[in-house]
Amino acid sequence: MKFKQAFTELYKDAKQKYNIQKAPKLILRKDEENAKKIFGRTAYYDPENSKIVVFITNRHPKDILRSYCHELIHHVQNERGDLMKGNATSPKYAQEDEHLRKMEMEAYLKGNLLLRDFEDNFKY
Repeated sequence: MKFKQAFTELYKDAKQKYNIQKAPKLILRKDEENAKKIFGRTAYYDPENSKIVVFITNRHPKDILRSYCHELIHHVQNERGDLMKGNATSPKYAQEDEHLRKMEMEAYLKGNLLLRDFEDNFKY
C-alpha cells in the first residue's frame, strides 16, 4: 500500500467505525527545525477549522499514521461536541483539566487501536 493511500483507507475505516460526518482537512507538514527537537510536535488537531496537521520530517510512516489516527479521534470528539467542554489554554491542559485528560486517554486508546486493527489486515 502506498503511503497516501493509507491515509485514505484509514479515514474510511474511522468514518465507518465512528460515524464521522465531515472529513477533516489533512496537512502533512515538513519541518526540519521541529524534527531536531526531542519533544518537537508530532501532530495536532485544530477544532475550529476541522484541520489535522501531522509533522512528517524524519519519521517512520507507521508513526506518522499513528499520529493521524490519534488526531482523527480528536476530530470525532469535536463532532460530538466534547472538545468544547474543557479549557485547553494551559500548556498542561491534559494534566490539569479532568475532562480533557479523558479526551486524551480516549484519543490514545482508540487512535492506537484504529491503526492496529487496520494494519492487522495487511500482515502476512
